Amino acid sequence: MRDHMKSLRLENAARRALNLDSRGGIAGVIDADFIDQRGAFTVLVAALSPYYKDASPELQQRIDQIVDSFYFLHDDISDEEYFEGVERAAEVLNEFVREISRQASE
Repeated sequence: MRDHMKSLRLENAARRALNLDSRGGIAGVIDADFIDQRGAFTVLVAALSPYYKDASPELQQRIDQIVDSFYFLHDDISDEEYFEGVERAAEVLNEFVREISRQASE
């Protein structure tokens, strides 16, 4: 159950990033159950994609760095490593969205 809570954190961060009100967006991908099944990397990329499209080269590079730093979530790793990565990905995604929102309101 503790690991599912980490998945819920990433789901909520992705929903915030994509401005989704409910679970299961993008054909069920933006969902903790999907994350539990080793889908965290896909969720992270989906959540960052809209920001990438029209971003400055600097912001695109930052998004690339975030994605690169979590590519290991796509690898065959232990559950402990995976869910620690999921928790960290949620933190990084939340911080990214907060920063982008602050910049947009300035």
